[in-house]
Amino acid sequence: MRKLRNIVAIAITAALASTVAYAADNKLVMASWGGIFKDTTQKFIAAPFEKAMNATVEIADVGGGWAAKIQAQKAAGNVQWDIIDSIDAGSAEYLYKNGMVAALPADLAAKLKAVSIPGTVTEYGIEEGSTGVVIACRKDVKCPTTSAEFFDAKAFPGARAIVNEPNQVLPFAALAAGVPKDKLFPVDLDKAFALLNGIKSEVSVWPTSGDQQQQVLRSGEVDMAIMWNGRAYDLTQKGTPLTLVWNGALLDPGYIVVLKDAPNKDLAFKYLEYYATHAQQQADWAKVLPYGMASKDVAGLLPKEIADALPSSHETVKIDPAWFAEHQAEIGKRWQEFLAAAQ
Repeated sequence: MRKLRNIVAIAITAALASTVAYAADNKLVMASWGGIFKDTTQKFIAAPFEKAMNATVEIADVGGGWAAKIQAQKAAGNVQWDIIDSIDAGSAEYLYKNGMVAALPADLAAKLKAVSIPGTVTEYGIEEGSTGVVIACRKDVKCPTTSAEFFDAKAFPGARAIVNEPNQVLPFAALAAGVPKDKLFPVDLDKAFALLNGIKSEVSVWPTSGDQQQQVLRSGEVDMAIMWNGRAYDLTQKGTPLTLVWNGALLDPGYIVVLKDAPNKDLAFKYLEYYATHAQQQADWAKVLPYGMASKDVAGLLPKEIADALPSSHETVKIDPAWFAEHQAEIGKRWQEFLAAAQ
């Protein structure tokens, strides 16, 4: 009898261990920009994925600065995330070329490309949340109509915010300095920094997250900003009247990527496949934040006013991620030195 009880106890212990292991295997940890971005991903992509896969998706508020944070995790031998939700193109390319973002398996890449807009699937990810970098102004101020005018504080007075993302700000400033669109890359860093130095006394805030971009405009702390189109659109929908200026705007592709040392890489790749093959979920996401998505069918699933707010409905200059990946160290050093002097 005692032997039987021991056998039963061992069986129960093994079953419990198996259940715990299964639960751990079916948990995905995703790094996100936070705020409305995180909430939208959770509601329209992650939650239905959890239900379909009997999985758990934990979303961490990170807010950007991807390259430095992932390098630090790798150096410590403790990669905590499986997926990054809409990493900017320059950071994605840099991390991939430096062995920190995984290549897509060939069969998965073929599935993603079959249902996606040409060019939205790379060796390492699929577009989600591709961002228009635009000028946004409160309705009660004189708003610049071009990127060059944003840097003319005498003609267009007011407190300013500029997003703390050098891969977006430096080409924006170079265009404003008069560099032709077809000659933007390689970016003339000297021209870009010279223009930024001329306006830095008028810049009250260098927001490090989408939430902060929204907060400083909502509160009236600043009158105008260089910011992300989706965050500006969300503000207008929640009662802060804004003017959005697309003249001189940039397009910074965002990608869902899987980290090379991800704790649960197989489930992470399944998440990418789920996202790619569910156009309605992508469309529902874009109704909240009108950023560019990957599916060929998304535009047809959106109301006209939302489709018109997408970056694809405007003339933009696309960021060259390969150039930023090659010059990441120089850009990071100069940007930090500039910010230290500006603040």
